[in-house]
Amino acid sequence: MLLNEEFYRALREHPVPVSESALRIIGPRSMVIDVYIWLAYRLHALNRDVEVSWAALHAQFGAGFQLIRKFRAHFKECLELALAAYPEARVLIDDRGVRLSPSRPAIAKL
Repeated sequence: MLLNEEFYRALREHPVPVSESALRIIGPRSMVIDVYIWLAYRLHALNRDVEVSWAALHAQFGAGFQLIRKFRAHFKECLELALAAYPEARVLIDDRGVRLSPSRPAIAKL
């Protein structure tokens, strides 16, 4: 994987606060890890609620799913596991997608 300079700089300036213990709890479930890290990256930096559609989620996480409805069921399961590892996350699921709300970081800032 090759990261462009802008993304690399953003990560250096705003590191993603992930919990190693949460990753151990999640285990080898790759999509759950992806969802957890996505939440950790997005939620602590939000200033307002953001809605993410099922189509956008499918485009980002659903490479192995042709049908959005099958992806949606799998994503909900993965999201529930990720939220169990990140209890501070403020996320609502509805028919349109998910609503992300500003949340405390997955781990406390040092």
